[in-house]
Amino acid sequence: MTPPSAVDIGRRVSIRIVAADGSSRDLVGMLTDLITVRGRDGSGMPFDPAAISHWRLIPERAARAGMGAPLSVRVRELEAAAAATWPAEVSVMYGDWLLRASSGITQRANSALPLGKPPGAIEQGIARVIEFSGAEGITPAIQVPLPTCAELDQVVGSLGWAVRSENHVLVHDTRSLELPDPGLVIRHDGEPTDDWQSVQGPDEAASIMRRYPADYASVWVDGRAVGAGRIAIADGWGIISRVFVSEEHRGRGMGAAVMRALAATAQGARIERLALQVNADNAAALRLYARLGFRRHHRYRHWVLAEQEIAD
Repeated sequence: MTPPSAVDIGRRVSIRIVAADGSSRDLVGMLTDLITVRGRDGSGMPFDPAAISHWRLIPERAARAGMGAPLSVRVRELEAAAAATWPAEVSVMYGDWLLRASSGITQRANSALPLGKPPGAIEQGIARVIEFSGAEGITPAIQVPLPTCAELDQVVGSLGWAVRSENHVLVHDTRSLELPDPGLVIRHDGEPTDDWQSVQGPDEAASIMRRYPADYASVWVDGRAVGAGRIAIADGWGIISRVFVSEEHRGRGMGAAVMRALAATAQGARIERLALQVNADNAAALRLYARLGFRRHHRYRHWVLAEQEIAD
């Protein structure tokens, strides 16, 4: 039987694996790569594609984006999906905490992400983050989803950590966004091309982006790209990131055009829900997303440990 392919990554699947002795097991969850399914608890379940007896895609639920399940479940699901589309060079699970390290300065890929509870007390979890970060040569950092991790938020604050950034996670229903103006020149690529990156400027995140399949949309004017953005599919979500417009073309609707082009990609993949992460200080982006109908699902703080605290 033909196993899942790259186009199925990020979709929910049900796979039956038959071992050499005839025993079987069913894997249900998100296909994170061609040999791993991630379950609801965040655990990875590796499999041998040659051992698949049959498999199927699980139809996506038509629930409104960010609605339906209890908030704690929705926050975990959305944070896990976003993390899957932005994979770090090194990822280690510590209980339900995802420890991440990468080269460059990207905050998300160089921080711990609590998707549940650590194996022991919160203080033990924080100590493990510091230990892991030291081994990887990065500054200890924790991405704290709120309000679900309010206790952790209070503890890291009391231990001398500093807030590096406040961020919003926004959601939208894919079909509520209009399609792009047919008069615009829009290009879609399967990787961050030189033209796409020319809008972004120097970008240390390119290596991270290439680790996960995504659509890279760009809007063109007079033969050059003036707007760009990325969308990657994970667990029924279209995760939007890296939306930029060249400075001389801002205020002309190019940002909205990029967003609509990315939404069209999601529609083509039958993805009903969109999400993005945006810094709370990015007023221009927040205005754009509000005009397009995005609404806040939750927020998170990015905490870092000061160097003097590490030395102590």
